Amino acid sequence: MRQKSFSFFASIVIIFTCVQPIFAENIPDLNIIQASELLDRKSIWPSWRAPSFLKRPSLKDDLIYPDWFEGIWDVKSKIEGDKNEKSIIHSAKFIRNSSGKLVADREYNTQSFALNSKNVGFLLVKTDPKSPNRQFAKLTEDRYLETKIIGRLSEKIKNDIFITDELILQIFHTPEFSRVSQVETLTEFRKCGSDANTVSELSSFNICGEQFQAIYNQPGQALISSPIKTERSKLILSKTPFD
Repeated sequence: MRQKSFSFFASIVIIFTCVQPIFAENIPDLNIIQASELLDRKSIWPSWRAPSFLKRPSLKDDLIYPDWFEGIWDVKSKIEGDKNEKSIIHSAKFIRNSSGKLVADREYNTQSFALNSKNVGFLLVKTDPKSPNRQFAKLTEDRYLETKIIGRLSEKIKNDIFITDELILQIFHTPEFSRVSQVETLTEFRKCGSDANTVSELSSFNICGEQFQAIYNQPGQALISSPIKTERSKLILSKTPFD
């Protein structure tokens, strides 16, 4: 039960970081697209053998999203491969920071996902006011999850596709022990229509996404750091009415 709870909370704080579907069959001909380190990383899934080497963000650096993410979205996300796993419907918000850049409201997004997943162990989440790259989730039974983004890379392909990869160091605290792990989350987003096909010129569109996540043991625990858990999710964002 503890392992299951830990796996869940290993995921919730990744949302925008996460959203936590782009469909492979809809990917455009890559011969007309510039070389992409993240598309290469995606192409070898699920054969990730170690966390990707990503640039460490500074204290104040946040993930900057394309302008077409702005606003509030209804999100439907579902983990693939488990017929008993139900879709989670939640909300995601993208706002302008003090520099006018578009960023995810990480605190709002994480809390919305956790509460709508109906996990009774979640109480609240707070983002470090000094850094968008640190969060603290308070859980029941005197447990909490501390997360820090230690690596990040993002790419824009034309104006329709946005890919991001983040590596997070997380510490799961209980009264009895603390467990350290790393989580890599690669997400590919694209503008799409209601039929999930790619669109570029429509004024009204959805955002389809595909997310790949791997959880690794704490750094330095083994020479070869194969994932202890992998997960693939599909999601679709629809603009909230009257936003």
